Amino acid sequence: MKELLVIADPQGGKNTALIRALAIQQTTAAKITVFGFCFADIHNLAGTPYANLSRNALQKKLLQQRKEQVEKTLKELKAPSKNIKVETLWCKHIASAIVAHCQQQPIDLVIKTGNKTGHRLYTSTDWQLLRECPAPVMITASKSWKKKPTVIAAVDLATATASKSKLNHLVMQQAKQLAAATGAKVQACFVITVPQALVDMDIVDASVYVKNKKQKLQQVIADFCAQHELSKEQFIVRQGKPEKIIPSLASKLKAEAVVIGTVGRKGVKGKLLGNTVEAILQNLYTDVIAVKP
Repeated sequence: MKELLVIADPQGGKNTALIRALAIQQTTAAKITVFGFCFADIHNLAGTPYANLSRNALQKKLLQQRKEQVEKTLKELKAPSKNIKVETLWCKHIASAIVAHCQQQPIDLVIKTGNKTGHRLYTSTDWQLLRECPAPVMITASKSWKKKPTVIAAVDLATATASKSKLNHLVMQQAKQLAAATGAKVQACFVITVPQALVDMDIVDASVYVKNKKQKLQQVIADFCAQHELSKEQFIVRQGKPEKIIPSLASKLKAEAVVIGTVGRKGVKGKLLGNTVEAILQNLYTDVIAVKP
């Protein structure tokens, strides 16, 4: 990882994204660009200290305050003075600005602190980044990483399409890069989904289906493990629904991060059907990295 882009938390945030980026930088010497966003609906300023300022002057002043805010946070986190750049943007739509930046500049990882409070699991900004950002996106949980963390790479080796097979390798590469940067160990997992409707109608026996599927994919799994230098113990096969199995496995292994591939559906189809990664995120309380083809 050479180029990291961090979306700075609002004032008073936990700055988990920035903490993760600094941890990665320690072992990779990656360059970090911190984006501090600022926006305000400027209408009636009478009676405020800014009443005599023009719109442009006020915008400039607020952006400067935002930059000083981010720089203060970096200082509090004892960030190194080199290879960290702070940029401020007057922008209401954060995700759109990040997507546009990543389309123009090569970014290895975008990192944003997730919002998981009450029933509001993720903000619309998180979802838009996961769906549309061309660079891998890490949405961080609030907890601190352990000294010997575990990173899970969730792959789909049952796919027959070249693009999804390629995505599996990208997911594995991203997991290995993160593990190398953080001293984590890697676990890969593959969930065999049983056609429940056929099971319910007694057309398919679930145990026989899974057994046959494992046998059919035995060589595929072996080749995948060999390509990515994974031991037999590092590759886990489970049966069930990915949105339940992957979060359960992450909890059991006490994983700090899950790397998963997403095709990033957009528009009406995405809103109606959702992505598998989004269903998984509803129950996942770790850092997550979404990788696209």
